[in-house]
Amino acid sequence: MFGCRQADDNSSLPTLHNSPTHTVTKSYEEIKHGIVLKRKDYFARYPSFEALAKNGALDSITDFWVGTISDDLYESWQNTPWDFNGTTRVPQRGAIACGYFVTTILKDMSLPIQVQKLAVCPSSEMMKSLFPLQKIKNLSYLDYAEFNDNLKRLSKGVYIIGLDFHTGFIVNDGKENWFIHSNYIMRKGVTKEAVLISAALRSSKTRWLISLTGDKDFLYRWLKQK
Repeated sequence: MFGCRQADDNSSLPTLHNSPTHTVTKSYEEIKHGIVLKRKDYFARYPSFEALAKNGALDSITDFWVGTISDDLYESWQNTPWDFNGTTRVPQRGAIACGYFVTTILKDMSLPIQVQKLAVCPSSEMMKSLFPLQKIKNLSYLDYAEFNDNLKRLSKGVYIIGLDFHTGFIVNDGKENWFIHSNYIMRKGVTKEAVLISAALRSSKTRWLISLTGDKDFLYRWLKQK
C-alpha cells in the first residue's frame, strides 16, 4: 500500500552517495506556473499524437520531466518530513507520506488527478488508473544487484515504483538511477538517493515499475488537457 511503513529501518548499506544539496532560486508557485507554461508550449509545437514521434519531441519532453522532478520539484521538497498520515501540499510545511508525495508531484507537474484518492490506493491500482495501456513491469524476481543493473538498461526517463508498503519515483538521468521518495526510514522525509544505496528499495520483496516518459499515450494526455 501507499501508506509507507511506520517502523524505522536501520539496514546496513554500502557507502555510496546521495544527491548534492542545491539552493532553490524560485518560489514553488513560480515553478508550478513554469511547468504549466512549458506544457502548453509543448502542445503548441506537438498538437497531435502523431507529432510526438517527430523531431525529437519525446526526447525533449523526457529531458523536461527528468530535470523538473529530479531538480526543481525535488529541491523544493528536499527534507520535508515524512509521516504516515502526512498530507501536506506545500514543501517544508507539515509532513508528507510516500503516496501523497508521488501524487502531489504528479499534480504539480500539471496533471489533473485526484491526489487523495490515488495516494491511498494500492500502487498497482494507481498505476492502472494513470497508465491503462501500459503493462506493469514486475522486477520482484530479481536479486538487488540484478534489479539495479536492469534499471541501468532502461531508457532515460521518469518511472514510478511500487514496493511492499512504499512508493516513489525512479529517475534515470542518463548517468545514474535515483530513487526520489518520502523516506520512512529513520523518518528522513523527502530524499533523493542512488538506487544502489536505498534501504527502502532493498528491503522490499515487491518491485513494480511503470514508465511515465516512455508512455506516449500518457504524455499526450498530459499535453492536451486544458
